[in-house]
Amino acid sequence: MRYTRPDRPRGFTLVELLVAMAVFGLLLASALPSYGEFIRNSQIRTAAQSIESGLQIARAEAVRGNAQVQFQLPGTLAGTAVAGGTDWAVMGTLAATPTVFDQVVGTRTEPNASSVARVGVAAAASGASSAPGAGLPATVTFTGLGRLSAATAVRQIDVTGPAGSRSLAVQITPGGDIRLCDPALVRAADPQGCA
Repeated sequence: MRYTRPDRPRGFTLVELLVAMAVFGLLLASALPSYGEFIRNSQIRTAAQSIESGLQIARAEAVRGNAQVQFQLPGTLAGTAVAGGTDWAVMGTLAATPTVFDQVVGTRTEPNASSVARVGVAAAASGASSAPGAGLPATVTFTGLGRLSAATAVRQIDVTGPAGSRSLAVQITPGGDIRLCDPALVRAADPQGCA
């Protein structure tokens, strides 16, 4: 009669499991800083794209109604006053009161109260970013032709975050063109650049 050994139990040994957990822990520890930076940059991009969309809504509404429409940056975040808050509103007028912007066309309130994105406003389009909260509250008024009103001094809205994060800018020309760009890039070398 031949002796047969019983099959070994299948699965992992404790040592193999501990080694796998250690390797997984090292990979996770090396990825967390990058993930945090990714989240911050995503918040900044989302806020900048939202502001760009709000400006485009205001311009389109002004052309559609052949009346002045105003884009407002009140300096609030999730409805609370914060230096450089990213909430915005698009306001229209009534025919009876063409200089009073009291008709809500659209609003955006930041849904994430812990967002790191902050806004600053500049009177000139440049490669330099404005400090968070600079120039706020601010308004951008579009005429019925889609151009900026002569009373509008805002030419660039800067969206920044904590030191080391990326920053983005929304530039507005007197003709009413709206453009999202990256101040860290040179426009002559990269179409996404600002200056």
